[in-house]
Amino acid sequence: MINNILNYMYDLPIVGELIQGGFSINFIIGSIVFALVALTIINGALKRSFDVNLLKELLVTIRNKNTQKIKRYNKKRDKFYRISTTSNFVSWQNEILKKIYSDYNLLSLFNKEYPIIIFEPKLNCIYPFKEFFSRHSELKSVNIPYFKLDRKQKFYTRMMGSTIKWPDLIGFEIDKFSLDEDSKIESFTANVCQYKHNVVTSHILEYELYKCYINKRTAFSEKTSEEILHNLFYRKKIHRGKSQTEVVTTGCNRHSLLSVQMLVAYYDDELDNYRVLLFQRSKDVAIKPNYWQLIPAGGFEIFEKEETTNSYIIKQNFNIELVLFRELIEEALDGEDFQYNKHGNIKEIINNHKDVVQIKEWLKSGQATLEFVGNVVDLVSLRSELSFVLVIDNPEFGKKNFKINHEGKDLQTIFIDELPHMLTEELLYPSSAGLLQLAMKSQSFKNRGLLQKSY
Repeated sequence: MINNILNYMYDLPIVGELIQGGFSINFIIGSIVFALVALTIINGALKRSFDVNLLKELLVTIRNKNTQKIKRYNKKRDKFYRISTTSNFVSWQNEILKKIYSDYNLLSLFNKEYPIIIFEPKLNCIYPFKEFFSRHSELKSVNIPYFKLDRKQKFYTRMMGSTIKWPDLIGFEIDKFSLDEDSKIESFTANVCQYKHNVVTSHILEYELYKCYINKRTAFSEKTSEEILHNLFYRKKIHRGKSQTEVVTTGCNRHSLLSVQMLVAYYDDELDNYRVLLFQRSKDVAIKPNYWQLIPAGGFEIFEKEETTNSYIIKQNFNIELVLFRELIEEALDGEDFQYNKHGNIKEIINNHKDVVQIKEWLKSGQATLEFVGNVVDLVSLRSELSFVLVIDNPEFGKKNFKINHEGKDLQTIFIDELPHMLTEELLYPSSAGLLQLAMKSQSFKNRGLLQKSY
């Protein structure tokens, strides 16, 4: 009977040639082609005789199953977000990280602890940055690393779903921070990675802690640092054969995307005070929704499309000044279109933006200062954030139409000396806490007497 069906289908115009061609390649391809053709013929017969569209019903069933999967992943992600932003989880996590990184003290700011380590620069670095960073930073490799996801990493990626916007976008991962004898930054080196590499080697570390909190938090708290690491598979891989200092000052055994963050303080002449820009993170972000964050802040990534892999273009994007101003436009100055480069030369697009032109004029005329204040290391994700302070004395900046992108849900401009009160019962993004601590030590703040009280 099967032979009769095959012979019948072989005799069909065009279709028969397709089936025979498939079998000539190999049996599996031939079988797939045969099954598709047979299903189409059966579907046509059913539709004519009984008005039943089998293919349509099959597609609807498949779509519904995919929708159900997405809903399950979203439910798991929402639970992760909800529990990981509770005070109980944050306190428990801090205690665990204190044991693992016992060589360092967690950051204390405004009577709260943050899983943060800060490193100040050895040399003062004031805008313009070109000469400083050309001598004190280096892009060592532009080769995209090969990376194969394991089962848990695949699950985590699916769970994070739409929060991962540009998985293949190229960015710059930390290779190493070189420190002097006082643990101050002398220079740093970087390599190339893709955002998805960062997701499954750095972001996943918080989810790993969350799973331990859900399943065995009480027993976990009694364990030694070695026992704790034994239960944290991905963090243990990073620590293997490395000291605590090597883990926090290098990108060993992972692909940790570098980030940049900038505290923007501007003068309000009506009330004779300085305000800062911050927003509350939305649920449309890959980590730490609902936290308050100083903006701008974001990954040190190329301002190009995901498909861009040209080494010359990548090297052109290894530019601190460009990424800082790009993030400022994107997150505070109505810059959704600045998520990637749709056309043109990156330097021209960013440097010719009207707000960037104005800020640079203020910097040159002494009406603003931009200072590199150091590096902030988040012990949860083991990511580094190059940190900067921009203080604008010209009150015209405050008259701009600030507008945030999809990453934030509530933009606020707070008087700088009211920050400790505003954040008393709120979650502050840990890296922002590190940035605030570095800002309070900066010349830009000291010269203006900003946040110089004892808190």
